[in-house]
Amino acid sequence: MNRPKSHNITAFWLFIAMVFVVSTTEVHAQSARSRAMGGAFIGLSNDESATYYNPAGLSQIQGREASFQSKVNETDIFNWKSAAFTGHIYEDGEEDRFSITDYLEHNVLEEPLPRKPKYSYGVAYSTGDLSEKYGTLVNNPGVSRKTQEFQLAFGTRFPIARKMLAREQLFAGLKLNYAKNETKYAKTVKSRETMSIGAGFMYHYNDRITGGFTIDNILQTVDASNGENPNKDDAIFSIGAAMKVTEGTTISADIVNLADSKDVAERQLRVGVEKTFVENDLTMRMGSHNGTLTLGFGMALLPNVRMDYAYYDGDEVAEHYVGAHMTFD
Repeated sequence: MNRPKSHNITAFWLFIAMVFVVSTTEVHAQSARSRAMGGAFIGLSNDESATYYNPAGLSQIQGREASFQSKVNETDIFNWKSAAFTGHIYEDGEEDRFSITDYLEHNVLEEPLPRKPKYSYGVAYSTGDLSEKYGTLVNNPGVSRKTQEFQLAFGTRFPIARKMLAREQLFAGLKLNYAKNETKYAKTVKSRETMSIGAGFMYHYNDRITGGFTIDNILQTVDASNGENPNKDDAIFSIGAAMKVTEGTTISADIVNLADSKDVAERQLRVGVEKTFVENDLTMRMGSHNGTLTLGFGMALLPNVRMDYAYYDGDEVAEHYVGAHMTFD
């Protein structure tokens, strides 16, 4: 006799979840730089945001990087913070033997070649808080949502004739993702925790053009309670490309969710452009996140410290983000 009522409650919670997913911006571990470029980063992924966008891009990074990002306006409605770090695992020292690479490096080339890692890794954590005020803005009064996400990613390169200084062209990576969503309505709290594995690939066509391909939710486990969606999400296939138009100017474009899986989000088109001025001390950025305008800039405060700003013209809340980016080694 109580089954219809139970089904109605479940349907209600599923409806609430769907509205919040459609109405909210992404709270993943993105940098202010990638946000300002409309999130078009799959084919670029050359900073710590590769941990989220495309783990294969981690192998492009020289040295180590760390960043912290935060939304700085109307945090009582929508609050968001993120931190990320990247590093490398280098090959063991080789035996004392003749190497054509070492010979050319020390006898022909003007500058030594940079030490190349065998594997690269990235760690990222983000948290988002959508308050009841936000729920009211999207016609869901009394509803709030908190999100936490942790990512661990690894990347490597597939060199061709690496001892002959041939150019590495293909990169691959693997990403482990943990996410926890808690939705609160009145005194009821429902939660959904997921663990998933994703993969990414990058190809350097030449010095100006790169492409990327990612698959999310290859494997996934779900732990849901109180009527939250217990089903596994569909796999998400996405592609992207980046092109250096001129020295200091890069454009990028992504198509996210190629198969248009309705379980996660609709298919998205993202485009972005980045222009560097004043010997890399100032960078201007602009993009479109599936039709939503994004703007931003980056400014070098010190040789190894950069400040980034991003603006996202959200439908409900105009979002301003500030980030600090540091490089080591």
